[in-house]
Amino acid sequence: MKTILTNRWPGIIMTLSFAVITVACGRSAPLQDGSAVASAPTAAWVTAFNAGDPAALAAVYAENARSLPPGGPALTSRSQIESYWRGDLGEGGLTTTLTPVDAIAAGDLVHVEGTYQVKGKDDAELASGQYQQLWTRAGEAWQVQREMWRIDPALHRETDVAERLTSAWTTAYNASDPKALLSLYADDAALSTVQEGTINGKPAIETFWVGDFGATKPSSTLTLTDVYVVGELAHLEGDYKVADSGKITQGRYIQLWMRDSSGWRIHREMWWR
Repeated sequence: MKTILTNRWPGIIMTLSFAVITVACGRSAPLQDGSAVASAPTAAWVTAFNAGDPAALAAVYAENARSLPPGGPALTSRSQIESYWRGDLGEGGLTTTLTPVDAIAAGDLVHVEGTYQVKGKDDAELASGQYQQLWTRAGEAWQVQREMWRIDPALHRETDVAERLTSAWTTAYNASDPKALLSLYADDAALSTVQEGTINGKPAIETFWVGDFGATKPSSTLTLTDVYVVGELAHLEGDYKVADSGKITQGRYIQLWMRDSSGWRIHREMWWR
């Protein structure tokens, strides 16, 4: 993680590692404010919902999208998501408002966090809460890849889970053990940094961490500021601090963990200052 902050690999190592990452994982643009990028996809989602059209709404999701509705089991495909919205929309007449409050873009990824409100035919409020959506670009179109909806965030803190995952990551990082660190990532994980853009897949992520550790042994402290765990998804957000050869650097991070039969794995991760 010190590369995210200091970008000070020894010359030849930095040049070679940079080239490997660029070629192997298709480096994209650095992290940036995603508000402008998120506006059109958000409007498309709202339009389909307000039209009471579950097929049109499902069409904005990737085929392998995963959605977590509040209080329900994970939906793991576009067809399951369509069935859910068909039941949720019922006979129609519902309208929703999505209000993004934070959006971060990196190449073909945009992560949106915001609030939602649902009203019935008589304009009475039926539900409200918060949501997270991870959109990916497929050609010229944006599709929802992962999302979670929550009514009351306080009900889904599960700080013990969050602290356990954070501890596992920190222990591996502070041991300067790229293999142990890599074991915490899914095969299709994506790691985004300000300097390197988006790094896709475990081989490229391993190359990144090997170069990041270099000849020193940096130590990291992660401080959670927002936790949301529901079903098989865990959204962790917080501050990080890295100490390396007497230099302290700091920033923010977001991790999206998912649980499968082998345990929890990081699927999406963003680091920035």
